[in-house]
Formats: sequence, structure tokens, C-alpha cells
Amino acid sequence: MDRIPPELLLHIFEFLDGPAPSQVRLRQQPSDDMLHAKSQLSQSLKNVSLVCRTWRILVLPSLFRHILWRPKISSLRAFTMNPIPLLQFLENNKLDRGVTTFTLIVDFVDKEADARHMTPEIRTVDLEWLWDQLFSVIDPLRFTIIAPPTTLAAFMSRMLFLDDAWSFSIPYHILSLARTTRGPSRDRSIEAHLSDLQLSPPPEHDARRAARPASASPPTGIRYRKPPACPLFTLRPWTSILLNEGSSTRVYRTYEFFLRRPPSMLGALLGCEEHPNDSPLIPSTVVDFNYIAIFPLSSHFEVLVQHLPKIERLFVQLTPGPESQLMLDNSEMHHVDSADLWMERNTAYSSVMRELTIADSPIDRPGNWASLQIFESGDTADIEAWNMAVDFLKSSGVKDWKVEREGVFVKHDDDGNGPATEREIDGHIAAADSPEGQILSV
Repeated sequence: MDRIPPELLLHIFEFLDGPAPSQVRLRQQPSDDMLHAKSQLSQSLKNVSLVCRTWRILVLPSLFRHILWRPKISSLRAFTMNPIPLLQFLENNKLDRGVTTFTLIVDFVDKEADARHMTPEIRTVDLEWLWDQLFSVIDPLRFTIIAPPTTLAAFMSRMLFLDDAWSFSIPYHILSLARTTRGPSRDRSIEAHLSDLQLSPPPEHDARRAARPASASPPTGIRYRKPPACPLFTLRPWTSILLNEGSSTRVYRTYEFFLRRPPSMLGALLGCEEHPNDSPLIPSTVVDFNYIAIFPLSSHFEVLVQHLPKIERLFVQLTPGPESQLMLDNSEMHHVDSADLWMERNTAYSSVMRELTIADSPIDRPGNWASLQIFESGDTADIEAWNMAVDFLKSSGVKDWKVEREGVFVKHDDDGNGPATEREIDGHIAAADSPEGQILSV
């Protein structure tokens, strides 16, 4: 094996790369341990790295391609006082530019203290240090935060409605930002590790070598009464946003559940609430929005329908996936009338189909729905919901929206052709969500 060129060994080791949980599980029920399962492929790569120094040098970039960081902190203020050893480790081992996905899980050491204080007391300028430190070292294609809703609110420097939070009991939400490509510096870590073996990198790597992209400059000032900006949304040209708010089934146990309001950052993202949540956080570069919430209240889902951002693709999932055991969980369904769940789901989908099937006139079509090119449902396993949507589309008589494949509606022009951007959008999603490599907790 020592006689095999490192380039061939690298190619062989690529077959031991398994899917990254941070890519393929973002639509599941949010929890602090949802990404902890270890695959045999992941373990195989770790074993390969223990064989000899040469193999470890070659495999190390793959082992740290997908980072899961769970800092042990008692409050968000810890981010403002201490350096981040993980970043120093990545830089010292020339692994910084090889990170494809980075997932931050915030789970406070003192959970009872966090529950008492609810919203962490931290200023926007305090978190600017965190974002600057992270993105001056890593350059990921996907950045994900798994945290309590109150923590997400602090990260975004926005307010959160908590009066009804007790009735929802949603411990974690997921916010994930993704983009198509990060430019010519992508393979720098592989080049560095090949140079450690005193070998020349393949010719195509030379053409891709470039300087590290600079972080976006912090805001120079804040206008009067304007909410503070969140640099996280502008530090990179993100093209896709995913918000997973988990299951709302427990609210259906309460009296007049339809009057409740969940602890959600959806309104803050869309900028459709009272100050300081009246300024949208979604940048203009985003063309793809993914919203996952299991049995959300239709009144809450209407916020997205009425204030849809200017995007080209919308993905929605409102029911449990085929692998979920939610409906069979007695503790979750205790004192819940399942008829209420399906009624709210039907109302939510009716709202979407209503907007899709409004007359083609820009005067009649509200908001940004005219810009939408692709609508995808993540509820195809729920045959009733999908058939209801298809029947609604057929009975409306509209000609521009057609069923492209199961779960996907595509907008066509007068000649029956799909949108010019359809292939580009699908390519963006595939590039951003491709499950390559594996995850390593640090």
C-alpha cells in the first residue's frame, strides 16, 4: 500500500465517505442529539486515519469536512469572553477551508437557569465578535444553528413572543443557511495536506487556488429606531434558508388552541411584526425558502402565506415524515383530538393553493407569489394532503401551474414550457444539500 500514489489513496478513501447527518436530517424533529448517530462509514474513515501518518494526513480533511460544535456554556455571554479553540485547531491543521458544513448546537449547561431567564441578555455587538471569528476561519456551504427559540431570537437580535410558549413546549428550532458554491478556495485544505507529503497537487487545483474571502464589514451605524442588523445573514451570499420549528401537537391539548401563538422567529425573518421585528432578515440573494413545522396552527402558517419573501422555490412540510412515530406516541397524542390536527393541516394547504391559483394578473396576485416558480411539498407520504392539493389545482382551471412530479408544482409559461430557472434552482438545491462526507463532534 505504501507504493500507491496518494492521489489514488484519496480516491479510494472517498468511497468511505458517508452522508452528513447535518445535511439529511434537518427536516426531522429538532433535538440536541438528532445528529449524533454514527455510521459505519464514519467509523471506517476514523480507523483509516489511525493506520499510519501518511493515511492520517490524507484522511484528516474528510474527517473534519462536516463540523458539529456544541460549546459547553452557561449563557451566550460566554461567546464574548473566550477564544474558540476549535477554530485554532482547524487553522493549525490547515483544515479551515475544507469545512463544508458547520453546525452549532447551543444547549446551556444550566438549563433551569436558562428557563428562568428565558431570553438571554446579550447585545448585537457582542455577537458580532462570534460571527466574525467563525467566518474569518471557516467558509462553509451550509451553516446551521440548533437551539431553543429564545436563543435564536438572541442570535438574530429580535424579540420573541413567549406568552403562549408553555402550551407548545418546543425545546429546539433549526435555522440553516446554505449557498451553492464558495468559490476557488474550496480545495485549499487538500492542497495543504498533499504538500505535507511533498507532492504536487493535481493541475486543476492550481487554477482554483485563491485568497481567503474577507468577512463582511460590520455595520457602520444604526439609524434611529431601526432594528440592529444581524451579520449572520449577510456574511456570505446565502441562496437558501431552512426554518424547522418542530412539532406543535401539544398546543392542541389546550382550550381554544387556535388562539395561541407559538414562540417562532418566522415573523422576524419575514419582517412582518412589531418593532424590532419589522425589518426582514432574509437577504435578496435567497431564492429558496424551506419551512418545516409539524401540525402548525393554520393562523401561524398564514404569516408565511401573507408575507412570502421574493423567492423562486418554496418547500413546505406540515406533517410527520414516514419514519416518524409521532402519531403512535401516547405521550405526544395524550388528550389530542387528531381531527384537529388534520383540520389545521387542510386549512394551511388551502391557503397555499389559494395563492397559487389566483388569476395571472399582477394586480390580482398578492405579494411575492408572482415570483414563485417551484412549490414543493414534503408531505407526499401523506397521500390525502397531496391529492387534495392536486385536486384543488385541477378544479381551479389555472394553466400556468402544473404537476411536475409527485410533490412538486412548477410554473409554466404560455407555451407550456417550465421556468428557465428551474434547472438552475434544482442544481442549487442539489449542490447545497448533497450529503457528502460525515460529521465529527468536536
